[in-house]
Amino acid sequence: MVAPLTATMIRQLNNSNMAHQRASVGTLLGRIAVPGYAFYVDGNFGDDDNDGASWGSPFQTLTYALAASATAIASGAFGWAARNVIYCKADSFVEDLVLLAPKTDVVGVGSLDRFPYCGLVGNHVPTGATASFGTRFFNFMFSAPAAGGDIWTLDSYNAWLEFNGCRFSAQSTTPATGAIVATAASHLRVLGSTFVGRYSDAVIELGTGDARGTWISGNHIEGANAGIELGAGTTDSAGATEEYIYIENNVISTATECINDAAGIARINNNTCSTLQAKGVAGAGAIVGQEFFSGGNKISASDLANADWPALGSL
Repeated sequence: MVAPLTATMIRQLNNSNMAHQRASVGTLLGRIAVPGYAFYVDGNFGDDDNDGASWGSPFQTLTYALAASATAIASGAFGWAARNVIYCKADSFVEDLVLLAPKTDVVGVGSLDRFPYCGLVGNHVPTGATASFGTRFFNFMFSAPAAGGDIWTLDSYNAWLEFNGCRFSAQSTTPATGAIVATAASHLRVLGSTFVGRYSDAVIELGTGDARGTWISGNHIEGANAGIELGAGTTDSAGATEEYIYIENNVISTATECINDAAGIARINNNTCSTLQAKGVAGAGAIVGQEFFSGGNKISASDLANADWPALGSL
């Protein structure tokens, strides 16, 4: 069974100086206490020969803990409908994750230097050897290695992946290319997170294929190129099932388009966007998308301040 949250753990989880993180982590406390197994990982003190069952005997690597959780979920009837929890603390794990764990919440506690997160450095490309539907990350600081590259690259085996109250940093020696690049990874959730640094490509990119049910909401996003980008081949349906893509309540400050929906399918609502380039025709220098699906956005550009997108109409 999942170990109960102690007062100390709650203080750690709520050790944040940003209101949206506090809200996200506070929500977490009501979301993760589901019957399953709990595993513990300590990058400084742990050992992968431990059983990972407590802070007294933690694993050392997140890779090992994810494998243990996946095994537990698949091992029998007790695990099939459960959610496991992995609690992690480290100055920084330096790992390139190639597999996640289904039905598992990965929760960062403790501190990374002055940051109230657990750190993970790497280029993560979890892929189809084992389905990892439903992994959720809370309170992590994700950084690219010195050589940069994309931090997360996702495919269709990573459906229902969530990032909650996390920080994505492009502040490596070579700035990261992008934070999240998802191709046909439906039901992606990016909630209440912060993206910092000079990303050289779109910070969040949805590629060709099924992106139905994606929510990108309540984030702060900055970059040296575009903010959120949907390719022309991105879809929000599979067969007879349709679920919309929502981009809402984000604050985005980038060098080119804050939101560029080349597919024209996203519901783009109540975002605050500023770009270093000119406003373009009908505000397309800041937001490209289907106006008839969208409303309540504010845009500023190098030659425009505090305008509405879409432009206010009349009935």
